[in-house]
Amino acid sequence: MSKYKINFIDLFCGAGGFAKGFELSNHFKCIGAIDNKEDAVNTHKQNFPSSFTLHHDIRNVDPAEFAKNIDGEVDVLIGGPPCPTFSTIGHAKIESINRTKGNSITEDPRNTLFLEYFRFVKYFKPKVFIMENVPQFLTKYKGKTFQRALDIINAELPDYTIASRKCVLNSVNYGVPQNRRRMFLVGFLEGYNFKYPKITHWSGTSKFNIDPHDDTSEGFGLLPHVTVDMAISDLPSITDNWRIDECSYSSNSNLSDYQINLRKGNKKTVRNNICRMSNDRAKRVFNHMKQGDIYMDLPKEVRQILPFREDIFKDRLKRLISDQPSWTIIAHIGMDGYMYIHPTECRTLSVREAARIQSFPDDFVFWGNQQETYVQVGNAVPPLLAKSIADSVYKGFIKI
Repeated sequence: MSKYKINFIDLFCGAGGFAKGFELSNHFKCIGAIDNKEDAVNTHKQNFPSSFTLHHDIRNVDPAEFAKNIDGEVDVLIGGPPCPTFSTIGHAKIESINRTKGNSITEDPRNTLFLEYFRFVKYFKPKVFIMENVPQFLTKYKGKTFQRALDIINAELPDYTIASRKCVLNSVNYGVPQNRRRMFLVGFLEGYNFKYPKITHWSGTSKFNIDPHDDTSEGFGLLPHVTVDMAISDLPSITDNWRIDECSYSSNSNLSDYQINLRKGNKKTVRNNICRMSNDRAKRVFNHMKQGDIYMDLPKEVRQILPFREDIFKDRLKRLISDQPSWTIIAHIGMDGYMYIHPTECRTLSVREAARIQSFPDDFVFWGNQQETYVQVGNAVPPLLAKSIADSVYKGFIKI
């Protein structure tokens, strides 16, 4: 097995952060993918030319028909079914809508897309499956959704063993410059195995309060967290409303290990450097913000330049901190980016800067308009976190 690529398919694939992490491990090959977002599918197709990537609603896809278009046996199945009402932001938005319609939040059809995921697992019978979701998947509706997933596995997929130990990982502990917690539910057939990867990065002084791995003592022997500065300081020098997609790096010396790793052989230029235009009032407020400041840290007279409801939008604006990891990059970055103000410049992050914080290598190019590419980045699984998962999957294949 170690001499050959292990085939996998990627459901709810988005732009392909999960898949990219598996391919970065050098042991896996993406042969098929499905998503209902055309722009994301176009990005996936460009970055995974060996994959049959289908633009379709998975609820209307017959696994048998899909199988006719892929080349090879499916060894591993990955995917992150979107469950927007599981997150705090999604729950509040949908709950408000449902109050006016008289519907229960649990009736949102997007909350059951994970059933489609298991429908494909049942058909393909991969050696291993990995389902990614937000940590709230474990607890929402008093744990009923997660229990339903376990009941399906026990009843319809009885040959699979579910990996033990807590299944929520934080990307900041795996070399990603971002506090991003995600759940990974892993099942494997007899003859295979999976153990969640040991953390590689930790900091006792981190504001994110990450506990060290069970095998470590106060993070002994682990690398420090990767910071925003380590991630983006070499990227092209740009301004607000920058429209030149391909630009030269601003620095080619004194690079961090993270920057060297993500350049992936890129010598001179990098794509996706576009940056949105912030309105003049927003930029006036940006100039009053220190690194780490949020909207409510500002004097009242400054907040009145760009007023928001202060009982709801306390952190509507946030300036990143150079010497710390970023907070979670979410799809809302496609709206205005005010939660991701550059640590030293009067603008929000570019698409490539956000992609760096998500740990996408520089040779991964996003396709679509400005908003679409930002959203693709925000919705993705960080590739370096996915690579850690993939490396652990591979160990189970070769029985290490």
